[in-house]
Amino acid sequence: MILLKNILRSPLLFSSSIATLDQAMLSALNFLISIILIKTVSKVEYGYFAIAFSISQLLIWIHHSIVNAPLAVLLVEKNNSQKQQYSASLCYGQFIAILPAAFFGVAIAGLLLYWGLDNTIANIVAAVALSAIGILFREFLRAYFFAEENPLQVLKLDAYYIVLFFLLIVLCYHFFKISIAAIFIMNGASGLFVSLLCVRKSQWQYHRESIRESFRENWKFGKWALVGVIVTHMQNYSYLYLLGALLGSAAVAEVSAARLLLAPVLLAQIGWGKIAIPHGSKLRESNQTIRFLKELILTSLIFIIGIATYIIILLSVSGVLNQILFTEKYANTFEYLPYWGGFFIILFIASSASYGLQALKEFSILAKFNILTMLITVGCSYFFIQWNGIKGGFAALILGGILSAIGFWYFFAKNVFPGSERQQTKSVEKNYIRKFLEQFL
Repeated sequence: MILLKNILRSPLLFSSSIATLDQAMLSALNFLISIILIKTVSKVEYGYFAIAFSISQLLIWIHHSIVNAPLAVLLVEKNNSQKQQYSASLCYGQFIAILPAAFFGVAIAGLLLYWGLDNTIANIVAAVALSAIGILFREFLRAYFFAEENPLQVLKLDAYYIVLFFLLIVLCYHFFKISIAAIFIMNGASGLFVSLLCVRKSQWQYHRESIRESFRENWKFGKWALVGVIVTHMQNYSYLYLLGALLGSAAVAEVSAARLLLAPVLLAQIGWGKIAIPHGSKLRESNQTIRFLKELILTSLIFIIGIATYIIILLSVSGVLNQILFTEKYANTFEYLPYWGGFFIILFIASSASYGLQALKEFSILAKFNILTMLITVGCSYFFIQWNGIKGGFAALILGGILSAIGFWYFFAKNVFPGSERQQTKSVEKNYIRKFLEQFL
């Protein structure tokens, strides 16, 4: 009860509320885009969108592991001048890799088109590659402002982005044809434009040598975060890839439509992570990791209640929602909603402990344990989908989530409590030695 009162009175509640509002806005935009695509493109094409969107998320998380995650835990340790140089070096240095990679992706799409690949798929590949420039630029600024504990600036950035993206969608709808490739291009263009508006070049001065130094500092933790991100993505999204390979793109579309209804849950989880990691890093610096553990437990309990309530509400109005949001092609959408709900509850529980380990700089533990759970999840997904189709895949997905949650919380608690005990033991030993020497001398 005391912890709850402290949270309600602390800046953490304000920051979390702003982050939740920000994620709600982004969720509403993503939901609108998905509904437009469901209404305008074929079921097979929407399946392509779901796969392409998961790949774009992988690009974001790779960028997050190398740049944004270390930024969230290292920025708090630096003074003002170091913060500016470090942040500027990461901001501008990231384009050394992003720009060539984007144009390489476009070249690959051109070659695939030349070799006879379907025009729709080739256009999507090129669009995802180009859109990465603006998407990753905006993601960096969001991570930086969250690390500076300035969620209002994040809200401002995303408000500009949403307005511009929505206007582009309206213009495209009236004057052109809505397509999956166009959605990705407009997404990247909107992110790039608003990011350029929000970057304060006068305050971000850096030297070319500092780029190498900053990324070398990041790589110490980023290499493990990168491994963790890739294997986590394979664990959580291999289900969709295997569905596409074994059952076809239409099956991916049907499952993704159900997942769409829980997009606010996923975005709320991501938004909490943007707040939790910098907050936990600050508590780490002040030796208050036990307090951070209690906050993560309380947040997880609140989230479990919230998502369960949300699913009950959705199921109670499923008939009305199915008529308004979807078409007859997606008649089985709500059948998969409880499965996604169970998975997201487990995912949030696991992610909370993951945020705790990241705040403690324990990226290697996450990476190593993720490899084990990924192998189990992917292997089970392959056999379970062949055994019981879509529902069998859900069983594998939930099994992997449970294993991750158990492992992450075990290692997080092990790093919090034994660390405190070791510190106390060292302090007792030092006092004992000091008293012994005083008596001896």
